[in-house]
Amino acid sequence: MALLCAPPVRAGATPNGWTAPPLRLGTETRTLPIAGHLEFLVDPDGSLTLADVTAGEASRRFQPLAGNLNRGFTLTDTWVRMRIARPPDSDDTWYLELLPSFLDTVETDVAYTAADAPPPPAEAYARTVQGDSEPTANRMLRFRSFTQPLVFHGAGQAWVYVHVHTTSATILSGQIYRLIPLMNHVSVQSIWLGFVLGMAVAVLISNLIHSYWLQERVYFYYALYLISLIGLAFGSFGALAQILPGPAPKLANLITGTSVCGGILAGALLTEEFLNLRRTLPLISLLNRIPIILGALGIVATVAGYYTMAGATLATVTSAYMFIYIGSAIRLARRGHPGALMYSLAFGSACMAALMGFMRTLGVIPEISLTEAASQAASLVHMILMNIAIASRVRRSEKERKEAQAAALSASVHAEQRALDMVALRTRELSAAKESLEEALAAERQAVREQIQFIDMVSHEYRTPVSIIRTGIDILQIKGSAALAEGAKGHDLLKRMGRAVDRLVEIIEVGLRRETDRSPGLHLETQSLILEEVVAEAVRSLRASHPEQAVRLEGVVPNEIQGDPALLKTSILNLLENAAKYGPPGQPIRVELAQTATRSTVRVIDAGAGVPPADRERIFGKFVRLSSAERVPGIGVGLYLVRRIAELHDGRAYYDHTRLDGCCLVVELANAPLPRG
Repeated sequence: MALLCAPPVRAGATPNGWTAPPLRLGTETRTLPIAGHLEFLVDPDGSLTLADVTAGEASRRFQPLAGNLNRGFTLTDTWVRMRIARPPDSDDTWYLELLPSFLDTVETDVAYTAADAPPPPAEAYARTVQGDSEPTANRMLRFRSFTQPLVFHGAGQAWVYVHVHTTSATILSGQIYRLIPLMNHVSVQSIWLGFVLGMAVAVLISNLIHSYWLQERVYFYYALYLISLIGLAFGSFGALAQILPGPAPKLANLITGTSVCGGILAGALLTEEFLNLRRTLPLISLLNRIPIILGALGIVATVAGYYTMAGATLATVTSAYMFIYIGSAIRLARRGHPGALMYSLAFGSACMAALMGFMRTLGVIPEISLTEAASQAASLVHMILMNIAIASRVRRSEKERKEAQAAALSASVHAEQRALDMVALRTRELSAAKESLEEALAAERQAVREQIQFIDMVSHEYRTPVSIIRTGIDILQIKGSAALAEGAKGHDLLKRMGRAVDRLVEIIEVGLRRETDRSPGLHLETQSLILEEVVAEAVRSLRASHPEQAVRLEGVVPNEIQGDPALLKTSILNLLENAAKYGPPGQPIRVELAQTATRSTVRVIDAGAGVPPADRERIFGKFVRLSSAERVPGIGVGLYLVRRIAELHDGRAYYDHTRLDGCCLVVELANAPLPRG
């Protein structure tokens, strides 16, 4: 590559060939830049020795520099020399800091003489070897720069030769410090570099997490780009020597080269994904394949040890593409692309700093001490703006995705509604015919249910009267008219048969009624009645069928109530017959009457053992018979009828578990039942 340096400064040459003015230290001096006091010599094959450059023909070929050394990418070695004059009353010890930190080898030779003495011979120089390819232990400070102590020991002049060998850009700048300012400078630089790296690592972790959670490739590509920036900071800015001093010399060039090439590759992929170039700018997307390919090839070349050959090409191509990317982002921002404007601002700041670095690396501009600080500050601004840009783009993409999903859902719902409307239209044609069929079927089921309930009641109520009549008929068939002639006994038998026939007629009249509301098959015909008379009539009917059963009537119901006398008689008679069937033989049945202002109560108590707690509610169900009643005739509808008749009178029927003197069944009635339609 062509030699690119600042134009030489022609001053009056000294007899020994030195033309650049010496760097003069002062009593109040704290720091001094070495720019403008340097002379350089190119060593094409690296064969020159210190003796060659301090005396003889090579010493007269040094050329002065107006600023710092910057030869760009080159594989040739370079010698730099300077003179430092110290007044007698200034500090005896100073420190020379040399930059940049990515130089492979920096050999510093220093000799001291009196103020007006000629240059010393080669054997008077003491050598210090530093560089990012040299052991970190060689450095006075494990810092990003290379520090050379200058100990005058009363001498008035220091002669300094620096031999630079590197496979990257050949650049050299520096400062001379007192001790305290040097320590302050090292501390500030370390804190600043740590802050930049810490921010980069935090942003990297954030993008990796978002990449995993949101499954967005733009976060992943930006994470790769941040990794390249962090790697560049470690390898190029000298942080590796501070963190990993042992392996730093072996890893510095590898990390720097792969970070630069990886950054080019990741930046191209990030731009492709973020700006969606394939859809928005197809031509730029096609051109974007070039940095992607070059970045991948650069990584391979760096691993193989040929980064220096590819470095200049990559720097030139990347510089051109920076303008292409920023211009494309601005163009898309004018079209309303989400995040494109923020992208252009983010990469604009980073690109300007990077462009300065590339131009410095190429030797187009001289080395500037603020270049690295500007690059690091631009990286911070870039990370902040780029995260905002990515968040804006992802939020916009998520909004568009939700809108698309909502539109698809709306279309799906609309199609589903149309299908439902068609089904409803076809179904209505069947519904009309189905309604008439269901009405007929419901009427038929109602009729069947009423018939079954009627048969249930009649089959139960007929049994006792029929058995009386059957017994009387058998007696008449056996004894004939002689039985009637016996007087009172025959007459009593005929009366019992007559009452049984009356009971049958009553049952038929009750059973043939129809209720229109709650209980199919039964219908109230309420009237004013005296409950005691209804109970007395039920007791007489029981005695007709069970002449041997004693019944004791207790309590009074002084006031008339509203009710159906036939249904109430049936209900109370069923309780009495239940007590006669299941109570112990020979023990009387007690009937207790009570009345309040709103309720009337009839309790039927036998002297039996009662009903187990688990069965006290079941006995009022239809067709329910307990295992203890298997030998007693019946089908299990008597108590069911009792409860249904009580409910028709706005009352209830239940087992009274508080009575301990036998089995107590209770019918509780409202004195005036609610009217029923």
